[in-house]
Amino acid sequence: MNPHPHQPTPPLPAVTTVLFDIDNTLIPTRAIWQSALDAVAARLADTHPGVSAAVIASTYLRTSDRLWSDYDRALAPLGSHTAARRHVWETALSEAGLELSERQLNAHVEDFAHRQMRAIRPVPAIVDAFRRLAEVYQLGVVTNGDADQQHAKLEQAGLDPYFETVVCALGNGHRKPHPAPFHRACDDLAVRPDQCLYVGDEWDTDVVGARAAGLHPVWITPTGQPPPGSAPTTRFTSLASCLTVLCDHAARRPTRETEPT
Repeated sequence: MNPHPHQPTPPLPAVTTVLFDIDNTLIPTRAIWQSALDAVAARLADTHPGVSAAVIASTYLRTSDRLWSDYDRALAPLGSHTAARRHVWETALSEAGLELSERQLNAHVEDFAHRQMRAIRPVPAIVDAFRRLAEVYQLGVVTNGDADQQHAKLEQAGLDPYFETVVCALGNGHRKPHPAPFHRACDDLAVRPDQCLYVGDEWDTDVVGARAAGLHPVWITPTGQPPPGSAPTTRFTSLASCLTVLCDHAARRPTRETEPT
């Protein structure tokens, strides 16, 4: 299956290990996040009729993008992901003209997080693909998220049994695209970087970062856009199409139990 019929896809290299990003790669976080934001904004607008849900949502979006893009300076000093999420909401609501009590603010922050987590559901075809891949490859995750949230997402999606390492960079030093989290996953699995594929959706964070760390990047790009870099890059328009090719690739290799040592 060639996900881009008008452009040949570079062949997958012979690897022993496949590593994945989580947000918007394994799990459609962006759509889930937007749905939860719209719901929380609507609840806030119901109790604060002077501000529309659209204004609350758009202000939160701008504030979140600004603060998370400046994570090391703006959010890391707060000490935890929970504190960071609360600060983003508090700042956004203040900029939208809303002042909430501490109890009200915490309730909305928790509601936002819970709505996102509850929306994650196992996709049987995806879960089955990972079951088959785990028979052939070592599988792992490298994410810029925090450990509690990211492990919970994998559990909700039914994928946590298939990953032998989950490297969560938030709060643990360098974040992608720095090579450190990629190399930590390689160390956990006792493999060289050139023995690993890395599958992610962000060009700069995932593709450029993985390549600089010595891994073979695979880009999930729903729009099918051409890569901005000059290096040939294997790319797919969806996780499902990527897994189809990976499973086909895996079917031609011996299982891990039968590989010669």
